[in-house]
Amino acid sequence: MRVEVALPLAIVVALFLRGAWHLRRRRRPGIGAGRLTAAAAGFTALGLALSDAVHELGHALFAAHMAQHLLLVSIAAPALLLADPFPVALWGLPERVRRAVGGLFVGGHPFRRALARVTHMTVTWPLYAVVLWLWHLPGPYDAALRSGALHDAEHVLFFATAVLFWWPVLAPGPRLAPLPHPAARVAYLVLGALQSAALGLVLSTRPEALYATYATTAPAWGISPVEDQRWGGILMWSVGSAVEMAAVLYVLAGALKSPAFLDGSVALRDNWPA
Repeated sequence: MRVEVALPLAIVVALFLRGAWHLRRRRRPGIGAGRLTAAAAGFTALGLALSDAVHELGHALFAAHMAQHLLLVSIAAPALLLADPFPVALWGLPERVRRAVGGLFVGGHPFRRALARVTHMTVTWPLYAVVLWLWHLPGPYDAALRSGALHDAEHVLFFATAVLFWWPVLAPGPRLAPLPHPAARVAYLVLGALQSAALGLVLSTRPEALYATYATTAPAWGISPVEDQRWGGILMWSVGSAVEMAAVLYVLAGALKSPAFLDGSVALRDNWPA
């Protein structure tokens, strides 16, 4: 893994672990095995997606590149938000820095208001869909594979818009707005699954290869570019849709289990730095 990728990831992991240790020492609520497991899964998926081996394989096979994207948007992003990392990571910072950064998210601070707007589901869903479809057009896709900087920008956008997409569903701290009604979250997830499935269906049913990059690399692996593209499309609609349908069950189970899930009250808000 390149140092410019490994170093920021290591810093974030260290802040999360230090914050979790700090909160457990203070006997704050919510830092249990479930959150730590979700964080481990999310950071592992993120590290695997950005590893050199997966990066190189994604340049050789379209299906491998789709697996890399799914690790970013369907595994790493929701798993990390389930771990509710932001308040925990803030507790990993030195006290003066923690209070300064935490102040951006309280009261009527402009940064908090802006973040509340961009994490509203009327913004996050279309943004996620546009970024997903745009980068899978042949022109931008092949251009990203030819340019390291553009490829990095593609992955940053995929991960960032995936975090925004999952935000209204999983509602991590800081709590910026009331949690949407479960029916709204279910409809939101179903629409998300439909659009990613539609893209996967387009990719898996096209009779010709869309991406020039794989015209020579895929046959070296004993598979034609069209077959490679078909498997990539199948991965997208099957895995992506399965994760989003699992999230539907999570929302419904939470709504049936606890009234707190309906009104948005969670113990983790007590961990937000004052």
